[in-house]
Amino acid sequence: MTGARRLAPGAALLAAGAVLAAALALVPVVGGPAWERPVGTIGVLAVLLYAAGVAMPWAGALPLALGLLAVEYLVSLQVRRAPLDAGAPTYAAVLFLCAELAWLGLEARRGGRPWPGRILAVAGLALAGAALGAVLLLLTSAVPLGGGPPMTALGVAATIAVAACLAWLGRRRE
Repeated sequence: MTGARRLAPGAALLAAGAVLAAALALVPVVGGPAWERPVGTIGVLAVLLYAAGVAMPWAGALPLALGLLAVEYLVSLQVRRAPLDAGAPTYAAVLFLCAELAWLGLEARRGGRPWPGRILAVAGLALAGAALGAVLLLLTSAVPLGGGPPMTALGVAATIAVAACLAWLGRRRE
């Protein structure tokens, strides 16, 4: 290579994750009316935390940053009073990729090697999650389901299960 320095795999993964974080922060505010733009401050804070998390490295900042990106998205949907968002599965898959790129990049920075099979598995899992989310979104819009206590209980149980899985995964990474 003449004149150009090649990025280390860890740095390339971290840079790609930071680009995705910035894109995720922009999605909820682009194209909306000006009165919705203050929601974007949540996204700005999330991107700053993400950048601090990968630059220092400060692994504890990453879950906060990713959570704030999700909160920004949900608040923007609530402000717009959007019933169902067709882009939700894609947003969730990109959020997952953003998180995994950060963790893979931090592992590579500590000397671990992000083997190609793992990177492909993460990409495949993101695609499968987006596809499953899109199918569920189509089914939800096609079949009217009543709300009420059973659906609320199911949602709460699913949320607790996801939080427990994330806590378990976070404990294993440290």
